[in-house]
Amino acid sequence: MCYVIITSVSLVWFLCTLVADMLVAVALVTPKWLIGPGQLGNWSQATPIAAAGQRSASVGIYTRCKQMHQLGYHCGRFDLDGFNTDGSVYPLEWKAAMFCMSLGLVLLSLTVAATLLTCCRQSAFGKSIHNMTACAQVLAGIAVMLALFLHPLGWRAPRVQRLCGPEAEPFYPADCSIGISFYCGLVGILLTFAAAGISLKAESSNMRTRVRRRVESGSKLVCIP
Repeated sequence: MCYVIITSVSLVWFLCTLVADMLVAVALVTPKWLIGPGQLGNWSQATPIAAAGQRSASVGIYTRCKQMHQLGYHCGRFDLDGFNTDGSVYPLEWKAAMFCMSLGLVLLSLTVAATLLTCCRQSAFGKSIHNMTACAQVLAGIAVMLALFLHPLGWRAPRVQRLCGPEAEPFYPADCSIGISFYCGLVGILLTFAAAGISLKAESSNMRTRVRRRVESGSKLVCIP
């Protein structure tokens, strides 16, 4: 018999996983891991209105924003050849970070679907879907954590030194500041590990006596707080 079980714990688990997935996606695609010093342009000659509209150069894992002569302030990719892009343009450490972030994002996206699947199925291939999803979420969290560790290892690259100053080195951004993308990834990690823990509680919540009684009575939609 087909039935759907929704509990408050399973709903929190789904929302936590979904938000973590979105935050990791934002961290991956946005060029705000490192923010360049000050504002672009000459502050001494800029009017207050013009100065307010100027923006700082920044760089992400595979994207960057900078002032260009003909295009103005432009954001785009610099990994034009993917992982085959020259190391002086796309540091090896950032390529590894890109792989880890992408892996984490794929795993998290799969677990979002798995959290929905658990509403109507509790096991697959003789294994608990909750436990398998929790393992996948832990692996996703580790992958994203590795990416956040690998990105600072590439701060000695010429690209970063042009943006942040010649003193930039691994884990020291010199004149740059850490951008919102890095913090999105960090919060995404915390939510991913939290979701892995909540999954165990969600499984026991779905197996409560009240839920089983409703299912045995023939209810196809079971919603219990």
